[in-house]
Amino acid sequence: MRRARSSVLFAALLTAGVLSTAGAQGADTVAHVVQRGESLYRIAQEQLEEPSRWPELARLNRIARPSRLQPGQRLLLPLALMKGQASPATVAYVRGGVLADGVALRIGDRIAEAATLTVPAQGFISVTLADGSLLQLQSGSVARLVRLRELPRETRNTLIELDRGRIDLRVSPQTPGSRFRVRTPLATAGVRGTRFGVTMPAQGGLTAADVIEGRVAVEAARGAAAETSVSIGEGAVVRAGRSPELRTLPPAPPWADELRLESLPGELPIGELSADQQVRVEIADDDAFTRVVATLQGRPPLSVPVLPDGRYRIRGRLLDADGLFGRESTARLRIKTLPHAPIAREPAQGQVLPPAPVTLRCTEVPGAQGYLFQVSTDARFERPLLERQVSGAACAFEWASAPIGVLHWRVASLAPEPDGTLERGPFGDPSRLEIRPLPVAPAGAELSLQGDRLHWAGAAGARYRVQVAQDTGFERILSDVEVDAPEARLTLPTGCRSLAVRLQVIDALGRRSAFGAARLISGEGGLCTEDGAAVGATAGAVRIGR
Repeated sequence: MRRARSSVLFAALLTAGVLSTAGAQGADTVAHVVQRGESLYRIAQEQLEEPSRWPELARLNRIARPSRLQPGQRLLLPLALMKGQASPATVAYVRGGVLADGVALRIGDRIAEAATLTVPAQGFISVTLADGSLLQLQSGSVARLVRLRELPRETRNTLIELDRGRIDLRVSPQTPGSRFRVRTPLATAGVRGTRFGVTMPAQGGLTAADVIEGRVAVEAARGAAAETSVSIGEGAVVRAGRSPELRTLPPAPPWADELRLESLPGELPIGELSADQQVRVEIADDDAFTRVVATLQGRPPLSVPVLPDGRYRIRGRLLDADGLFGRESTARLRIKTLPHAPIAREPAQGQVLPPAPVTLRCTEVPGAQGYLFQVSTDARFERPLLERQVSGAACAFEWASAPIGVLHWRVASLAPEPDGTLERGPFGDPSRLEIRPLPVAPAGAELSLQGDRLHWAGAAGARYRVQVAQDTGFERILSDVEVDAPEARLTLPTGCRSLAVRLQVIDALGRRSAFGAARLISGEGGLCTEDGAAVGATAGAVRIGR
C-alpha cells in the first residue's frame, strides 16, 4: 500500500503563482461545447483528472442541474483540473543501469507516464520532458512519473513522486494554468519555471528543498503554519508535522575557473569543511550538465575516477547536516593524462655540477613532437625559474647559465591535439640537482714552509693533493701524495736547486680543483757550485742554496 502523503506545497512565484482552481477565469480556463447526451458527470469523467470534483465545475458555471445540459451550451473547464493527453519523456543521458519499471534504459528511450524510475548506486539519469524541462535523478533514487500531461492552450500538468534520493530540476517557464509538482512523502514542490532540487533521505524524516533560480512558496503541512516564501539562495527543511524551516544555503565551494588533473584517480581541491558538512561534485561533458559522467559525494578528499582525457565541466555544492544543498559553483576541468611523461636521465638525481653549461636529458616518448622543460628553485614548481620548449624527437635541453644553488627540473611531452596545436601532457617526476662551484686551491703565496713541513689555510671536509717537482712544469715529479689535513711533511733531496710545489683541493664529493700556482722551495742548504751542484771545501766558486 502506498504511503499517505501530506500537503506541504513548494510553489514558484516567477509568474502568477500557483493557480487557484476555484473561480478560475480567462486564461486559467478552456471552453467546452456541450454535445448531445452529455452530462456534467460525463464531462468530468472524460476531462478531469479527478472526476469527483465535478461540483467545482457546477459552481464555476452556475449549473443547478448537472444531469440536464443543453447541446451547444458553453462551459468553462479549469485547466488546473483537466486530465489532458499523456506525453512521454525522453532519456537524454543515463549511466549505471537505471530501470523504468524493471527495464534497463538507454539514451533516446521514451518513458511513459506512470513509470517508476529506479537509480542504483553510482547510477544517474537525465530525462527531458515535452516542454523542455530537465529532471535528473541521482544515485540511489526512486521516483515515479505520475503525470506527464499536455492540456489545451499549451498548458501542462506534471507530477513526479520522489520516494527517496535526490532530484534536480531545470523547469522551463510554464504557461498560466500549468502545474509542475514534485511530491515526496512529506512535501509537494510546485514550480512555474526555475531551478531547484528536492532531497528525500532513504531513512525518511525530512524533505529538503533548495532554490538555485527563481522563488518558491512553501505551504506547510496540515496543522502547521501557512505559506513561507523561499528565494534564490535559500532553502527549506520540512519535517513531519512541523512548519518549514527557512535557511540560507551553504556557500559555494571556492574553485578557480579551471582545474586540471594529470593523473587518475585524482583528487579535487575542495577546501576546508565544517564537521557536519559534505560536498557533492558532478562532472559533465557538456555545459548544460545533461550528461553527468561522474558524481562524487562525501567528505574530502574526493577522488575523480578514471575518465577519458578531455575537457569537462564540474559543479559542486556543499550539504549541511540535514542534507540541504548549498549554492553552486562551476568550473572547467581539463583531464590530461596523455602523452606519457618522459623520465629524467641526466644529470642523475641529486648530482652536484660545477657552474658550466648543463644539459638536461630525458627518455624519448613515442609520438611526442617536442618537450617542455621546467626548472624551479622549489620542489612544487610554484614559480618556475625557467620554462623552455624544444621541438623534435630528442628529449634534451642545454642550459648555458644555470645559477648557483639547488634546482629542481621536470619534463612533459608535447603532442598534437585534434586541431593540430601542440599541448603538453603531465609532467614527470621532478629531479634534483645542485650547481656548486668547484673548490679553489690555495695560491702559491698562501703556502708556508717551516723546516720540512708545508702549511696552508684549510677548508672543512676537504682533502689535498701535494706535488713536488724538479721543474715548474711538473714534468719531473719527485713526490705526489694526498693528505687529510692542511699540512704535509716534505722529503726534500739534498741539493742546491730550487724545487716546485703545488696543491689541489678535493672536496667532500670527490670533486677536484685545478692545481694552484707553484711555489719554489729549496732542498737542504749547503755549498753549491754555480750550476747548483753540491761541492767540497776545495771547490771553486760556490753559492748558498735557497
